Amino acid sequence: MKRKLSQEKKKNILRVVMFIMAVVMILSFVMLPLSQEVSAEEDVSAVTVTSFETGKLSAAIDEAKNGTDLNLIKKLAVSGGTLNAADYQAICGYPNIEYLELAGSDTENGIIPDNALSSRNQLTYVSLPKNTETIGSRAFSGNRVLLKISIPATLRHIGDYAFEGCEKVEEFSVPAELETLGAGAFSDCKSLLSFSVPQAVTAIPENCFSKASLTEMHIGPQVTSVGNGAFSDCHSLTDIYFYGKEAFSAPESAFQNLKVTIHTYDGGEGFDALKSNFVTVAYDLSEDSVYIPPEPSSAPAVSDAADEDKTEETAQTEEEQSEAASKDTQENIQEDTPAEEVSAAPETSQTEAVPVSAAPAQSGFSGVSVIVIAVLCVAVGVLGALLAVKSKKK
Repeated sequence: MKRKLSQEKKKNILRVVMFIMAVVMILSFVMLPLSQEVSAEEDVSAVTVTSFETGKLSAAIDEAKNGTDLNLIKKLAVSGGTLNAADYQAICGYPNIEYLELAGSDTENGIIPDNALSSRNQLTYVSLPKNTETIGSRAFSGNRVLLKISIPATLRHIGDYAFEGCEKVEEFSVPAELETLGAGAFSDCKSLLSFSVPQAVTAIPENCFSKASLTEMHIGPQVTSVGNGAFSDCHSLTDIYFYGKEAFSAPESAFQNLKVTIHTYDGGEGFDALKSNFVTVAYDLSEDSVYIPPEPSSAPAVSDAADEDKTEETAQTEEEQSEAASKDTQENIQEDTPAEEVSAAPETSQTEAVPVSAAPAQSGFSGVSVIVIAVLCVAVGVLGALLAVKSKKK
């Protein structure tokens, strides 16, 4: 009889344990979406500033991030206002920014200051202010993980060593109206595969493309000089096509540490002076070969949509443009770059800075739900053990 009662108790205990486990499973699935919502609400890695007073971007970002640790900010969009040197310095105060969208803003006097955003160790994408005319010296130098930079059609001047050491950028799409290149502007850009020299550029300065990965170069007849070390250590550069009848001037050091052939028209003048241990000249261009410069930009790179009085309809249009731009660059930025758009939230006032809307939470078990399930499972195990011990004692 005792044995029968003991077996019955064991069965009851097993039923209780099974019931508790079932409750745990139900609770875990109920809490899963709730934990995902909490995770989404807490995703504050992306911030948008819709407008600010020039020189006071720092305060606007502080308001927009709403207490978030500055080290957690990975994505920043400035969709209104005019940036000055102090504002670029404010951006540099956020060390882990990976995606920087400035195309909706302006830069003071059309100039990005010297050293404005140099050596940003996490930056993979940046779009420049829509009125940018001049990029200052070393403005983006040392951005060694930068993959893409979006340049507006307004750009006319690139400063000395502006992009030095941007090792992962494969292409700089400059406007056809660009007028000057600075010394060392693209030096040590180890992934730069091609570059189209705009027709307004008449000189390739010293060290301009040194250590780049160019394989060939097309230079129009308007170029009259190439500076010291302009193509030095471009070990993949084997062919330069020059479409002028009269040679440009260049010292031997312009082509140091490479073997390159300059292709030009038969009967061209002054090319023998370019021959050296590094350079051979081939008079093999046909008369039909002509230099085709980049096509002039027919429209600004971004729309002038940032009026202080913009209506809700205009705001929605801007959001759609931002989404299209993000999709265009998504293939070029790293997989860990947030995929959500840096879109402005509905404005409560013209001077308000607001956080970017969070991305939808990913499917699967979140950290919160895993912890809850683990705790409940431990509780069930302890309860089961206690019941088993108690049953044995009886």
